[in-house]
Amino acid sequence: MTTTCKNCNQKFKGHYCNNCGQSANTKEISMIYLWHEIEHGILHIDKGILYTTKELFTRPGNSIKEFIDGKRVKHFKPLAYIFILSSLYAVLAHYFKIGIYVNEITTKIPNIDKQKGLEVVQMILDIFYWFRNHYAYTTIIFLPSFSLASYLAFRNSNYNYLKHLVLNAYLAGQRTVVFILFLPFFALIKNKEAISILHNVETVIWISLMTWTFFQLFKTNKLLKNIKFTLTTFIYLFIQVIIVVIVLGVSIVVAFS
Repeated sequence: MTTTCKNCNQKFKGHYCNNCGQSANTKEISMIYLWHEIEHGILHIDKGILYTTKELFTRPGNSIKEFIDGKRVKHFKPLAYIFILSSLYAVLAHYFKIGIYVNEITTKIPNIDKQKGLEVVQMILDIFYWFRNHYAYTTIIFLPSFSLASYLAFRNSNYNYLKHLVLNAYLAGQRTVVFILFLPFFALIKNKEAISILHNVETVIWISLMTWTFFQLFKTNKLLKNIKFTLTTFIYLFIQVIIVVIVLGVSIVVAFS
């Protein structure tokens, strides 16, 4: 049966136009069509967010290894995955009115008077608020740092830096799912001490998932070596954070001196 392409008017036989590649089956826009696009583009169990999320919580290291090795049909693309989930988290955090609790930011900085100290505190809060309100961008901004840390820790694993970018993109998505699941609890709890405990529980969960992912992905290593390399990843990440904090702190002191 010959079909006329609705995109380029080329006459062709088969399921796709041999000139522009458009599908022969172009349905009218309707609620059924829109739901079909949502189901197959985002939620489809074979190659959507639900499938990828399920894999990251049941066999994380193995599923990421499959993607890196080229078995990618069923998996949602890593950068799109973290961007969609991070955007969802930001929207839900705004909806649940999740605030930022800064325990005790001191204004007693040498050679800075009280007014300037308050300005420093406000600047720090503004940075926190920007990170929270732009969580998707923040996640992507910090992705290279996480990737560098794991790359240095597992540098003998034959995984190059770009593969570690893919790994940490999925880890960021995994971590964001945990954050999303905890949002209702943060919205219900108002006690700062309880919130602090909840943050600790949340952190233990995502770090445990991250460690489990490393165990599965780098399974050629022995258990004790994997534990050492996982801890080394956090050490490298901590060093990067310290460097950024020192540079930022020096910049603030110089600016307000």
